Amino acid sequence: MSQVFMPHVFTDDSSENLAPVLTTALLARVHALNLDYLELLVADCRRTPCTGQAQRLPVRLHPWIRTLSRAACDGLATSPFALYSLRFDDEPFWEQVCRDAKRTAVSMPVTQRYASVPGSAAHAFCEVALLHAWHVAAVNRLSTRIVYAMPEATAMRLAQLTIWQVKHLAAAHPDLLAPGWPAHPAFWRDLLRFAHLGDQMRLSAAKLLGTQLVAATFGLPGMRDRRAQRPARHG
Repeated sequence: MSQVFMPHVFTDDSSENLAPVLTTALLARVHALNLDYLELLVADCRRTPCTGQAQRLPVRLHPWIRTLSRAACDGLATSPFALYSLRFDDEPFWEQVCRDAKRTAVSMPVTQRYASVPGSAAHAFCEVALLHAWHVAAVNRLSTRIVYAMPEATAMRLAQLTIWQVKHLAAAHPDLLAPGWPAHPAFWRDLLRFAHLGDQMRLSAAKLLGTQLVAATFGLPGMRDRRAQRPARHG
């Protein structure tokens, strides 16, 4: 059965007696991470040639990313889901990742567990995003479905890892981080276009498409959209 997402579960303004799925505090953290990720995309696009995370998106979108203002980024960031992918929709991948992490933990000395790992800004962001996803999976598993399109089984496996094990995943899987739904023909195009125009109504509709793509991750035949899909560069 597919997960049903009702609009009232996105905030803690509901009059229901049930605890909200997405609290104001959680949404604020998601928005902050989204904003940081968008700033990474902008920085990547302003390099010559374009590098890093921006290379995961079609070349035709790069001019729009390059010229995003801070106000436009703020508008884009306020989504109830992550604009980036950590490949959580890929259950077999994460089953293997968590199994390997537990097996490696047996023999890894403490000096190696906490050794500094040099890396890029995207690598550091990936560490922080993974730790946030781990925390949400541990304290509010249902929220991970909306924020990270994370299945129940993956949330359970991730929550069982220790903090240092989660931190090491970013180094062990350097290609883990990517834009969400990079191959979808309309998602990023519409987000960027309406953010540039300052058209809040259409921007909200583009974000609604994101919630529909999250819902499609959970068992709708023929609609599974791999958030971690990494297509070849195209214009």
